[in-house]
Amino acid sequence: MRHLIGCVTGLLVCGAACAQATTTVEVDAGQPQAALRDLRGVNKAPVFTSKTPGQRHDAGTLYRAFGVSQVRLHDSGADLCSIYKPATRLNMGVSPPQAVAGCTLSGSGGVPHFMWTPTSSADADLNNPDNYDFTEFDEAVLRTLASGAQVYLGLAQSYNGPNDTTDPVAWAKVATNLYRHLIGVFKPTAGLAVDPVYVEIHNEPDGGFWRGSTATFNTLYTENTQRVRAAAAAAGRSVKVGGAGFTRDVLNKSKEAGNPANGFIAAVGAGTLDFYSAHLYDRCANASLASSASSLRALRALVDSQGGVGKPLHISEWNIGLGNDCGNSLFAEQRLQSFTSGLLTLMQDPALAIEAAHFYAGVTVMSVFDFTSVAGAVRVNPSAWALWAHAWLQGANGVAARVCTAAGSCVAGTAADSAAVLALAGQAGGTLGVVLTNDSGSAQSVTLRFKGLAGSVASALAHTPPQGPQDLAVAGNPSVADAGALAALLAKVGTEHRAGLGVSGGQLELALSVPARSVQLVRLWPGAGTVPVSNAQADCLFDWGAASYPALLNPAQPASQSAPPYYYRYYAASRAYLGVSSADQHLYHLDAALGGAPTDLGPAMPWVLQAGCAAR
Repeated sequence: MRHLIGCVTGLLVCGAACAQATTTVEVDAGQPQAALRDLRGVNKAPVFTSKTPGQRHDAGTLYRAFGVSQVRLHDSGADLCSIYKPATRLNMGVSPPQAVAGCTLSGSGGVPHFMWTPTSSADADLNNPDNYDFTEFDEAVLRTLASGAQVYLGLAQSYNGPNDTTDPVAWAKVATNLYRHLIGVFKPTAGLAVDPVYVEIHNEPDGGFWRGSTATFNTLYTENTQRVRAAAAAAGRSVKVGGAGFTRDVLNKSKEAGNPANGFIAAVGAGTLDFYSAHLYDRCANASLASSASSLRALRALVDSQGGVGKPLHISEWNIGLGNDCGNSLFAEQRLQSFTSGLLTLMQDPALAIEAAHFYAGVTVMSVFDFTSVAGAVRVNPSAWALWAHAWLQGANGVAARVCTAAGSCVAGTAADSAAVLALAGQAGGTLGVVLTNDSGSAQSVTLRFKGLAGSVASALAHTPPQGPQDLAVAGNPSVADAGALAALLAKVGTEHRAGLGVSGGQLELALSVPARSVQLVRLWPGAGTVPVSNAQADCLFDWGAASYPALLNPAQPASQSAPPYYYRYYAASRAYLGVSSADQHLYHLDAALGGAPTDLGPAMPWVLQAGCAAR
């Protein structure tokens, strides 16, 4: 059990918990920084087909519950080959070249050379809606939107799919029509017209996803970019386009003659790039945050040296390592929680200018949510809680945070890759949030020192997610996680509540213990004697109350209503009201049959904690 103790210099002695702290994290509310960037993307739409014939799975409710904010549609029905039908498909690895029936080609002795070219280059054919089948793509998009995530559109082909063409212009025209379909202009689908948050052209051209010439690739890239931008302008929309999703080995590939990564920016022109994208995979069990940070800094230097000084970076695939190197069991280890949170923190370093990032993957392999390892269940891997913790900083402006060792040396929390603890802080709506990451093999005592606070009082919550993988029952086809089991899992988040903490000279200290290989979220409400209760937490509390006291509160789930200062529910059968007042953040109960004034049940947050609703 960790300790959360208010420590105010000059007012009280914080005792052994503070004295034993080996790391101090300073968060200065008086030093606001730029808005925190949205880096909680994943690869792959939440719905996919199982290897079990006829069975499908849908992680949409899990994406929403754990804060997935973007879905990169790579390997998710967005492949040009599977969408545009009249094309020539040739295996160039044999002589003479042989026709390929589908959209993937398994080879031996290396990556297969798969040529894909639309049969006709005429616009009448390339723009013929009958030549396109968007069925699988539409489902991926609609399921993504239903999960609450934005679409990050990748215009590429799948692994072992087409990696060459004799007509890059035709390829680009087909890709542009895919974008036009998404925004509702070309062969529109009812209920589907959405702007992608970004458009990424191609995927790993410096690896097996391109086997053609560099000149052909550069033409393909520039044609794609220009045509997508023109299509957006014609539709009165804005779009950000970049690429090309280079491999984790881009630093070496950029030195190889004839490789698309070599001189890419100069070859296509810096103006064609709203962002430069690449991938990051570490060394599995031997991975370290320091080595990943070194790779990110080297990538930043590479892009700057190629003419992209300050150009935003997208890390459109990243993980602790590749699945075929690591083995699937690694992704269920507790280390994935701290490593994932650590990378999410490091990628917020302003010096890197990382604008978007996507964990590989949300589902299927190397995943956050694993539907294959346990029959009849979905495994929520520890990495999910890293996304969950960072989601609480959604929309926040950054606040200066420093990590200081017992020896007195300090470093920015987003650059503390060599320290035991990393820190990311943000402020939104008067609330300060801090994500602490302990990537070491032992628990770390931390003194969390807030500075620049207003008022003389504050309240805080400290959340620590459960350890290890968690298995939830699934049902249906597509199978989805059981709603009750998911709610019970969220209730497992350990939460400590401290109200009425004294602030002196704008400062307040909390003593914490962050478990090994874990993430911890701390939220502070300066100037508030009691922690405010959100509507989502109140709804959860009302549900719990009706289940716990059915004679007093029925029917069980009437609609919630607002009548300031109360957010409440009226239980018609029992003629009772239960609500939270925003005036004092207390819980109130009124028996209408008896009349009189509502009964004050005290601060609402302890009830929220008892109900297991604090993680909402």
